[in-house]
Amino acid sequence: MHPPTGSYKNESFKPNEEQIMKKLSLALFVAALVALTTTTFAQTFSIGPRVGVNFANLTSDGSDFQNNTLLVAGITSTYSINEKAGIGVDLLYSGEGAESNNFGDLALNYVRLPIMFQYFFRELGDDFRPKIYAGVAPGLLVNAEQGEREVIDNYNKFDFAGTAGLGFHYRITGGTWLNTDVRYLRGFSNVIDATPELYNQHVQVSVGLSFGIE
Repeated sequence: MHPPTGSYKNESFKPNEEQIMKKLSLALFVAALVALTTTTFAQTFSIGPRVGVNFANLTSDGSDFQNNTLLVAGITSTYSINEKAGIGVDLLYSGEGAESNNFGDLALNYVRLPIMFQYFFRELGDDFRPKIYAGVAPGLLVNAEQGEREVIDNYNKFDFAGTAGLGFHYRITGGTWLNTDVRYLRGFSNVIDATPELYNQHVQVSVGLSFGIE
C-alpha cells in the first residue's frame, strides 16, 4: 500500500506550536549530547582482538545433529559505566552450524554483533576481575556450505539470538588486559524457511587482549 499523495493538515496544531516543539526537541538533543560527551570522557573504554572456538549445533525436533567445532574471531570492546558495570560490544566472524549423518558438515558463517550488559566483581583497581553478562547477538549470514557445496540461498540471511556468559579480565600490565570468556548463544530466528524449524546454538570459548583508553 502506497502512502497518501495529498497533504494532511491538522488544524488544531498551529504552526507556532510546531516550531516550539522542534526547538524543544533540539534543546533536549543538545542536552543529551553534552551529557553523553561529558560521561564518555569520564569513563574508561577498552578494545582489542578476540579469538576462540564455537561448539556449534542446531536445535530441531527429530533431527540427528551433532556438534561442529568452528572458528570465531574479531574485535571485543568494553565501555565501563562505573566500577562494577559496563557495556560489552563485540564484532565477530562466527562459524556456526552442525554435523549430521544425513548431510555431513553444515557451516553457517555469520558476522555477529553481541551487545551485552556486564557486571564485574572485585574492585576497580584489582588485577583479576571476574564478570558475568547477558545480552543480544544479532547476526548476518555471509557464507553457508554443506560439505563442498555453497548453499547460502537456502538459508535466512538474518539471525537474532540471545547470549549469556561468564569470564574474567586479568591485567597483564598497565592498561592491557587478558580476557577469557565462556558464553552460550541461542538463536530465536528460524535459520531456514522450512520444517522442521532450525535454530542456532553454541557454546563459545574465547580469549582476547584489550587495551584501555581513558
